[in-house]
Amino acid sequence: MNPALPERRSSERFPTGLEGWFLSETTGDPTVCTVWDLSKTRARLVVDDPADVPLEFELKIPNEGAIPKVRLVWVSGSHYGARFKD
Repeated sequence: MNPALPERRSSERFPTGLEGWFLSETTGDPTVCTVWDLSKTRARLVVDDPADVPLEFELKIPNEGAIPKVRLVWVSGSHYGARFKD
């Protein structure tokens, strides 16, 4: 990150590399993803293959015992940004 640019994020992101998955909206099949990084309010997911990512879904992160509900907020190639729902 360029130190001359102001930080726009409201909370710090932490790299994780955790394995996660969610269900495809059309087929109901599990789609494996990598939780690239996390903050208090958001997560960045990486999906290797083209995926049918729903607008809202449960993100299952087995190694952490977590199943947060998230909403998709941006897509850039194989990276997907999701916001945690309250």
